[in-house]
Amino acid sequence: MNPIKFLIAALLLFISGISFAQENLKDVLEQAKKNNKLVFVDCYFTGCIPCEEMDRDVFPNPVVSKAINKDFILLKVNIFKDKLGDTLKVQHILNGFPTFLVLNAEGRLILNTSGFKDPGDLINLLKTAKENAVKNKYLDGYSASYKESDYPALYVNFALTRKGLTAQALEDYASSVTDFKAKNALMPFLIARTANEKVADLVIKNYPTYASLYGADVLQPVVDKALLTALDKSIKNDNSEQAFNNFLSQHKKYFPADSWKVNLQTLGEAYFLRQKKDTVGYLNFAITNPVLYTFHFSALYSSIIGKKGFNPQVANLFCKWADAIITPEASMELIKTAASANKKAGNMAGYKKFIQMAIDKSKKYQIPFKDLEDMLITAK
Repeated sequence: MNPIKFLIAALLLFISGISFAQENLKDVLEQAKKNNKLVFVDCYFTGCIPCEEMDRDVFPNPVVSKAINKDFILLKVNIFKDKLGDTLKVQHILNGFPTFLVLNAEGRLILNTSGFKDPGDLINLLKTAKENAVKNKYLDGYSASYKESDYPALYVNFALTRKGLTAQALEDYASSVTDFKAKNALMPFLIARTANEKVADLVIKNYPTYASLYGADVLQPVVDKALLTALDKSIKNDNSEQAFNNFLSQHKKYFPADSWKVNLQTLGEAYFLRQKKDTVGYLNFAITNPVLYTFHFSALYSSIIGKKGFNPQVANLFCKWADAIITPEASMELIKTAASANKKAGNMAGYKKFIQMAIDKSKKYQIPFKDLEDMLITAK
């Protein structure tokens, strides 16, 4: 963010009444302890469009600013310019921007997630962080204080430079580790978002342990890689749907129900869309196993539209999928995608339903909604 944009963002936060700090984590933690608050760290960088959208549209939102000011101190860190940025890049896994960290007054990590959050998303995130703090649920795979020598050297180098973490380097590292449940041990694979054979087996068979240590959001790319590699190997000689279902049955036991639903979406995409090129098969699978995770829904819709594949059968199934997964708590982008899909399919009742859902959410979180009302009025 350039100096002018930063000053504007700081002014908006000041006007909103948000407790706002920059860079000095030690002082912020002391302030949090004194005021019985948590620390919400916004890790951003200059030129990051989602970061700028957060500063312009989300942090100044009245509902968001009230929630932050009540229970949090907002610490903003320019991850590539501020000195604290180098510490956070090593101490915590920063694999997307903006990255949001929530710490207690002792510096223990409660939550680590990344990507743009609309006001509703952010309010739910803050609520989860507070609930976890009350329950003393911390991500103890991360250190509360920073000491560079506590981390694997190849990890530190990659965290700071994004260089040198090759497949062979990870293989050599994995061979040297005797306990991947030890603090910081899994971090090279987490930051690389990958898994070799040894790590894949450990993560799949011990998922609840690793999720509690590092957080489901940070762990999921490693889980995805592990499961997709295992799937490819399992159905190499027989890629029938029965073989695919057998693979699912064999691996379901390792995951809690909610986490397994997320994995089903990833595995279903890999099998039906990438291997079988079967959009109808995937949509039927997704309707049978509904879950709302990240932006798979809107990404697939854009892909289908781009390839001119939104035929009547696909359109009907896509609308059924939207009905199965899109709720008032879904991200605004996903609600609007559901509305667009229904309009494209000629289902104006569904279109109006999701536009009204977007209006209701806008009202709840004090987001401007006149354009949505105009869309509802002109709907035929």
